[in-house]
Amino acid sequence: MAKILIAVDHKWRDLAGHVYAGLLLEQLGHQVYYVRNNLEKYYISTIKPDLVLMNHLIPPKKQEFAKNLQRQNIRVAILPTEGMPTLSVMRNHMGGKDCDLSGVDLHFVWNEPMADILRENPTLDDDKIVVTGVPRFDFYRKPLNSILLSKSVFLKKHELDPRFPLVTFATNFTQASFHTSNYDFYLKNAQKYGRDKVYEKVYGDLGDVPKRDYISRELFLDAFVTLVRNFPEVNFVLKLHPTEDHQFYKDLIRKKLSSSAGRVRIIVHEYIWDVLNATDIELNRSCTTAIESWLLGKPTIEMQLNPNEYYFSPEFASGSDLARSSDELIEKVSYYLAGSLIPQNLLKARDQFLRKWCHSPDGTSTKTMVDHIHHLLNDRNCIGNAADDLPREWKRSVYYYLLTMADHFGHDVRVYGLRNKLNKNYVDKLGRFDKYFHKRDIAEWKQRLTQSPGHN
Repeated sequence: MAKILIAVDHKWRDLAGHVYAGLLLEQLGHQVYYVRNNLEKYYISTIKPDLVLMNHLIPPKKQEFAKNLQRQNIRVAILPTEGMPTLSVMRNHMGGKDCDLSGVDLHFVWNEPMADILRENPTLDDDKIVVTGVPRFDFYRKPLNSILLSKSVFLKKHELDPRFPLVTFATNFTQASFHTSNYDFYLKNAQKYGRDKVYEKVYGDLGDVPKRDYISRELFLDAFVTLVRNFPEVNFVLKLHPTEDHQFYKDLIRKKLSSSAGRVRIIVHEYIWDVLNATDIELNRSCTTAIESWLLGKPTIEMQLNPNEYYFSPEFASGSDLARSSDELIEKVSYYLAGSLIPQNLLKARDQFLRKWCHSPDGTSTKTMVDHIHHLLNDRNCIGNAADDLPREWKRSVYYYLLTMADHFGHDVRVYGLRNKLNKNYVDKLGRFDKYFHKRDIAEWKQRLTQSPGHN
């Protein structure tokens, strides 16, 4: 039996998939622990894991951390949470082409294009690269799709009229708020993860990205308000990206849509697959959520209203109708509300995209990943060596016990502030809903997954 430590990203969308992977690993006889992303170092000397599963090694400090783990006979595996970057200019960077990956034993990728990028990295042997498909998308296929909320349950839960269709706008204006505030954080964050060099090369000025994003948000939300007013017998959802300023959208409803508030909901705390499963038409901007809607067979409308848009991918838009103005958006929504079918050329483009970028998703991506981890750990030289070699680091062990016994109370206060922590309002100081997991979240997903019809 091996001990496996799984790092979970703060945007919480991958928590369910990581717990699913953990359950499959436990079925194979392994012991699984979960850790918040970037807190791994406090767990190592106490748990003494045989393998750590992380989501990237982009910052140089994490590259050194992985090599240090390997020197202590701890295996390192990478499972990306950004496995098919929307913007082509970001793919080499997000794919780790220029990272030192010599501390990695297994690097999972979602598709062949990202695998090809990694194969150009001289620090990682080709036989350590494994194409799995998209583990997150297993929830759109059997058996996991049995746990998705039905439309009737979703509408009832959010007190929306069941007689009306539902149009969802999945927002992703993650840089817009930095145009007017917190610009220093934007610069530091871009530098920390190496995005500054990419942005400067493509756009010349780092400040150009937040400005363009801000203008796009203004144009898109004006069109959304017009859409709501033009369809009085339609429900609308704003599914917000967790790293946006959510107060902006609350103010929008209060100021411009107060008379329609009964039909409009801001959704933050639902998993995207539950929202999309209840949705009849999705609006987006070259967003991964469109790909997820395609997996559900839903109409999607690509909104490109800013002539100076920076966030656009022809491939990510290929399976969607295109709206370049508010009038075109109303026209496309009317088309689908009338019961019209998705055109064949869009269905063909969707199929091509899924085969290329998602490795033809069939619900087995997580199992593929788990099988490779199990095979690596089955090597008699992998299991148990770390326990003998690791020194006890008392300060980090104390912090580990504080984290686990107090369910991350101190870390929550640091991220969200004491008042937000006490009110269970998990919004950070920049207004972003970055939901780190708690024990109850792990327990909830274990229960949901073990009770699903496909669980063995």
